[in-house]
Amino acid sequence: MTAKIWILGGGAVLTLLFLAGCKLTRAGYESAGYQVVRQSGAFEIRDYPALTLVSTPMAATRPVDDDSFMRLFRYIGGANEAEAKIAMTTPVFSDPSGTNRQMSFVVPQKTAAAGTPKAKRDDITVQTRPAGRFAVYRFSGNWGAERAAAARQKLVEWLAAEKLQAIGEPQMASYDPPFTPAFLRRNEVMVRLKEDALERKN
Repeated sequence: MTAKIWILGGGAVLTLLFLAGCKLTRAGYESAGYQVVRQSGAFEIRDYPALTLVSTPMAATRPVDDDSFMRLFRYIGGANEAEAKIAMTTPVFSDPSGTNRQMSFVVPQKTAAAGTPKAKRDDITVQTRPAGRFAVYRFSGNWGAERAAAARQKLVEWLAAEKLQAIGEPQMASYDPPFTPAFLRRNEVMVRLKEDALERKN
């Protein structure tokens, strides 16, 4: 029964995204830019510029377990004060493990420069993620609570080995729709680094 629900639910989402003109892979989407400072296998240290995000609370530990994604999807589809359609971007950020659980879409650069419209509902807010240096661990496949926890642990262990100090909780970044084959998916877990890491790794 559960499997049938997932199949039907996935089909409904696929149909909705297709009708909305949403691409079925990450190719062609505007993606948040960054500069790779250092790479070691699946780990990277990256410099990110300031990003404008549109965010909403997550009630569950996994994005698929509540309507946070669809809330944001409706916002970019025109459910905003300007009734403007906003292009989908990558990645989709989520903070499923911390005390402030939320999901965020990256606002396209042109939209952010022109002024990001406010949402019509109170549980969607426009935020700015300050520029900074982040440690990132990249992995493929499906990600549920256990897989996400394992990825976070690998990042924590790598930071300890590299003697790098993080700020705050790790954040998940998903680049592909849920119906993308698992082996083709790009998933990441990232965390902001302390300011002294900027000087040490330049």
